[in-house]
Amino acid sequence: MKEAIVLDKTKKERQYRQISIIQCIGSSNFSLLEITGEEKVKIQEKISTEDQNVKRITYNKLTSIAKKELEKAIETIVLENKEKFVNFFNNAKPIGTRRHQLDLLPLIGKKHRMAILEHLNKKGKFTSFDDFKQITMMPDPVHVIVERIIEEIMNETEEKHHLFTMPFLKKRQF
Repeated sequence: MKEAIVLDKTKKERQYRQISIIQCIGSSNFSLLEITGEEKVKIQEKISTEDQNVKRITYNKLTSIAKKELEKAIETIVLENKEKFVNFFNNAKPIGTRRHQLDLLPLIGKKHRMAILEHLNKKGKFTSFDDFKQITMMPDPVHVIVERIIEEIMNETEEKHHLFTMPFLKKRQF
């Protein structure tokens, strides 16, 4: 089942009439969506996107309320899928000869990357976010992931490496 978390409900004018629009973020791939409909929803509520008139949008199209609610919604999705994001740290690989996937995360520098890789070699894989507390001066991994996802959403077209989001592909003009 395809789900999304509601960021805002607003009205837009299309062809001289008011249409209800729900702005939300997809739970599976963090895509920003606009759903047209008269659904009674609350902000931060989970809704189904199946059998809905759904359109993918960019960060610039979000309302100011939706932008404020974005971080909380992403954090909710990350905490509900802890295993997936803990496994990202367990399975992170080098991108090239000088870069590693962990280097792309905000607040994670070379020392943190080396500490994470050393932990994986000596103590084995991480089982939960609490395991990261064993690494000295390690920032909150949930916050790190949320910040990276927000960066990817805000800079979709310029971002070279998408770790958690699905890139927004624009239609080419011929």
